[in-house]
Amino acid sequence: MGSWCYRATRDLGHSLCWPFCRLHIWRAPGAVDPAGAAVLVANHISHFDPLFLTIAFKRTIDWMTTEEFYANPLLAAWLRAVNTFPVDRSRPDRRVLRLGLERLRAGRMVGVFPEGGIRAGATSILEGVAPKSGATALARLAGAAIIPCVILGTDRLYAKSSWWPGPPRTPVWVTIGAPLSVMGLKSDQAKVLLAGALRQVYAATIAHFSLRPDDLPTTPQRRKGRDREAVA
Repeated sequence: MGSWCYRATRDLGHSLCWPFCRLHIWRAPGAVDPAGAAVLVANHISHFDPLFLTIAFKRTIDWMTTEEFYANPLLAAWLRAVNTFPVDRSRPDRRVLRLGLERLRAGRMVGVFPEGGIRAGATSILEGVAPKSGATALARLAGAAIIPCVILGTDRLYAKSSWWPGPPRTPVWVTIGAPLSVMGLKSDQAKVLLAGALRQVYAATIAHFSLRPDDLPTTPQRRKGRDREAVA
């Protein structure tokens, strides 16, 4: 049930977004399609991020998802059918750590947004904030590789104009970085290594795609202001 629903959701989401979005996927030097247990870690700039990251990988990703989304029984049933599991981001959640380890020890890929929610600008890992420890703790305990990823452009998809048919389609960029290991490191060391890797992938993404300042993540308030200026 889970695999079928996951593939159907990914394919349907891809089909629905294709007329409106142009997805660019780049595997940076050293990036590989990981086999076995892996923790996919990415920045988080919109609710659309999991879909586009899911499209970028052939493997199934078991996403950690904030437990608020499970309050609706129908939504909760669908989320479980696509292999997600809930996390309480308001406090340390030992239960979710156990669930994540179970998935990793079964050789699966677990997806984590280590910022603890949607972040942009000065509140983002990409701009200097330290990541939360969940992703690195999972990788250390399971002996799994971390796959650092950066996603850009999805913050524009909140604008109604992004969903008008016809060109230009809204660009979305996903970069998959080289895997890294945090085995043998202390918690703080692992977090510093992860943050540095994500910032390196971010810089490489900007250079590879020749991105402009307007392409980079920003707060909803600043994005709305930029969109109004563009229309004017």
